[in-house]
This record gives sequence, structure tokens and C-alpha cells, in this order.
Amino acid sequence: MTRFRLLKDPDNYVLYDWDLVRDTESLAYWLDHFPGQFDQTLKCAADRYGCEADGPERIQAAREHFGRIIEHFRRRPDSLPDGRLGVVDICRLREMVLRGHNIGDPFANLKSSENRIALGRYPKAIEGHGKFSGRAKWLALARGVFAGNLFDVGSTACMDAPDAPPDFFQSIDKVKARPWLVDGFDAFFEDASRPGGAWKKAVVFIDNAGSDFILGLMPLLKELASGGVSIVIAANELPSLNDLTAVDAQMCLDELSGVDTDLGALVADNRFQVVSSGNDLPLIDLTNISDALNTAADGADLVILEGMGRGIESNFNTAFSVDALRLAVLKDPQVTKRMGGELFDCIFKYTRAN
Repeated sequence: MTRFRLLKDPDNYVLYDWDLVRDTESLAYWLDHFPGQFDQTLKCAADRYGCEADGPERIQAAREHFGRIIEHFRRRPDSLPDGRLGVVDICRLREMVLRGHNIGDPFANLKSSENRIALGRYPKAIEGHGKFSGRAKWLALARGVFAGNLFDVGSTACMDAPDAPPDFFQSIDKVKARPWLVDGFDAFFEDASRPGGAWKKAVVFIDNAGSDFILGLMPLLKELASGGVSIVIAANELPSLNDLTAVDAQMCLDELSGVDTDLGALVADNRFQVVSSGNDLPLIDLTNISDALNTAADGADLVILEGMGRGIESNFNTAFSVDALRLAVLKDPQVTKRMGGELFDCIFKYTRAN
């Protein structure tokens, strides 16, 4: 594991600047949020592991273990070695508890189901984008990413909705109109439509399974690849919530190539590569990524961070030595408040390399 080679200033990298020890309102929110989200995780775990001989006991033990951790932080939020507490720290402990009780991928069944649904709808999504050209097409692709990003089991705002998981095509109509809360679309389009192309290789940190990756992000990546950009898809090494792993992403890419001949030709031309980022969380520490990703990132001139965890809750202000695009929908009320927006606001943050 090593530091991401495209960081502009790795020695001064800051994973997060939201210290819950010094934000008592947010501390109370997150310590209430995580147990509820963990209960939802264990319901999915029961669907996958509940029939195993000791499955119910492992699930109950995990519930009690995580509960003790949360209660500890209620009493001593400053008890970690550096005296700070961030959302990433609680995420890391949640995954430690799940794996420690042999609950490795509680959302596997849900991810598989949503991937199958999204694969069946992919031709319709591609056909829809094909009706546009130029600026209108890039805008439709961006709106598609936002619509897909609403499939997120880490968000109670999404999963408690009456239509959860949301229908992708209905979600497109619900994407907020521009200007978005953070809106760098015009600069991005200017570069994307530059004659000869602005980029040669993009490293893309992906997020959720189902409509997020297959219907939202993949059409955008296909458009970039069609313009000559080589795409490095960086996915988690280990499962976390409904995030895709590198193995999951490769399976999705293979299946999509079978139903989309244009995409299949791009894949055959080696325009796509899937690598493990080495990560095992919804957020990502870019000073601790896999050697394989760093090798694949050689020569890249664009970084894309998709999803709230990798691009907003962590790395929102991280400086890269290349152009960078962050794409996400705000799906958590406390993150939304911190960003000064409203729930389901869209983030399209594009920064050019200096």
C-alpha cells in the first residue's frame, strides 16, 4: 500500500477535517445514525447468513459488539490515539466488527439483485443518451450519474423513501435543475469538447452497485472512452455497504460488454481496466492505496471521485496534480448542512490542474 501518485501534496494530505470531538451536534447525530444503519445492515446479513448454523448468533454478537463501541464514544469521543473522531473512524470500526464476526458481505444479495435489474435496463439508458449530442448529451450524462447515485444503502434518506430502491428513470426527472450547489459543469464541458480531447487517461473511483455504476456512471465513462480516454476503474478490495468491489465491477463490465457492442469494442481495445484500490470503506484514504492502482494511474491526467463518501466526506478539498471531477448527490442531512445545501442537492466539482 502506498500514497496515490496523483496527489499534488501528499505530505500535507488531509483525509477529513470534520472532527466530531469538536462538533457536539454532529457527534450526537452520527452516534445515533450509525446504530440505525447497522441494524439495516444486519437485516441484510440475516438474509444472507441467517440460515447458517451459527448465523443468528454471529449477527446478534455483532449487534452487541458495535453497540458497545457506540456507547464508548458517547462517553469518550476523544479516546482514539490522536484525540480526534471522524466518520471514517466509525466506518472503519463498523467494518471491523462485521468481519470479526464473519459477516463479510451483508449486502451481497441486494447488490446482485440490483445489478441484474440495472443490467436489464442498461440498453434503455444508452438509447436515451443517444438522442442527445454535444452539450445536451454531456448534461444528460451528468444527470444520469446523479440519478444513479440515489441507490445507496448507507443513506437513510434514500432507503427510507417509499420507493426505495429508487427507479433510475424516474429519478432522472427528480434531479435538481442547474445551477447545482457546486457547479463546474461549464468548465468540464469546455474541456471535454476540446478538439483532440483534453485527457488521455482517467482514474475513476467508483461507488455503489446497481443503477449507480451500471446506469449512471458507465454511460459517462463510455462517452469518455469513445473520445479516446483510457479508463481505470478503481473499486474497493473488500465489500463495504453496497459499494462495488473490483471483482464486482469486472463482472459488471464483462456483462455490459456482452449487451453493448460499442462498449465491447472499447473493452477489446483495452480502453477499460478494473483495479482494486486496496480500500475497504465507503470513504477512502488516498495515502493508503494499492500498488496496482498506482501502477495503473501512471500517465493519467484526470481523476474522478464519484459518490458522497469518496468525494465529499473525504477528499473534498484534496489537491491533485491533474484535473479532478467530484460527482455526488447529498443524501445525508448532516453532510448537507455542513455543505450549506439542501437534501439531494447535486455536486459537480471540477478543478483544473494548476
